[in-house]
Amino acid sequence: MISYIHILLILLCAVILIPIWRLWVCIDRLNCMHEVARRAPSLFKGHLLAALFAIIPLFVAAVVWSGITLPYQPGPINAFLAAFISAACIGVSLLLLKNAFDYLALSWAGSRVGALRIVAMLRIIDAAELAYALQYVHEHEAKNGRVIDAGNFREVGK
Repeated sequence: MISYIHILLILLCAVILIPIWRLWVCIDRLNCMHEVARRAPSLFKGHLLAALFAIIPLFVAAVVWSGITLPYQPGPINAFLAAFISAACIGVSLLLLKNAFDYLALSWAGSRVGALRIVAMLRIIDAAELAYALQYVHEHEAKNGRVIDAGNFREVGK
């Protein structure tokens, strides 16, 4: 009976995996996959790790239902232990996604909005960093004069 709890755990895995997959498909359709993966590597790696932890219960359920004996084990894995391992992996996956529920959605429309929010967020952060850098340069020039003087620039000969 306890091995049937894996059906519930597999459904929970699908609820975790499908929104992650939809979000990254939408980001790829925006042609921003490389940009997001480069500028927010922890987002990409965190989702990848959460997806891997969400896939583990599928393999555990397959091992329990098929009755495979794992290497160095006297018999098949205990159903209670398998259910605990699966639940722990789903818990770790949810912990990795604790801040992701703002842009993960169960529909395609919500996934598109989440992808747009991520791309816009990264571009706003870049614009704010550029504005701060320009403000700093202007303040530095006001105190100390020009940073680069075009009159003193000389060409390097070959």
